[in-house]
Amino acid sequence: MYRIRPPVTLLMTASFLSAELHIANALRLAHEDLEAAKLLHGADNRNDAYHAQQAAEKMLLAILTSEGIRAERRDSHRIDVLRDLLPEANPFKAQFARLTFLTVFATTYRYPKDAGRIPARAERHDLEAALGKLQAILSDLAVHFGVEILASDRLPAATSAPPRT
Repeated sequence: MYRIRPPVTLLMTASFLSAELHIANALRLAHEDLEAAKLLHGADNRNDAYHAQQAAEKMLLAILTSEGIRAERRDSHRIDVLRDLLPEANPFKAQFARLTFLTVFATTYRYPKDAGRIPARAERHDLEAALGKLQAILSDLAVHFGVEILASDRLPAATSAPPRT
């Protein structure tokens, strides 16, 4: 017995491709932020933590896209809030638990405090551990979604199916 599939409309195709393209390019941008964080960390530059936070944020937004969850703009830099939006069945939820400390490096950390002092930078050891964890998560996400990280920004992910344990 054959099933009759509804005709694929341009809107349906664009919708499917947009999620897959969004996921792929979010991971590509996360890769660039992660590479920037590593370079800045090696140069002992305080902005390493900002780029680590940005990498985590983009990875979470890619995962949320696969889940069909849209984060509020006001929460987009909050690793803890983005992580909490993930369902328990998503294996990456637990992996981001130790990375929520990166949230503070997204905004206020980058500017002098009211008294003019510069906020304390990330502890070197903590950031090194975070960079290693982010690299592992990015690799796992690229495999799961079928994303060629260094490919053209026009190449979508092979799938937008959410990760499950």
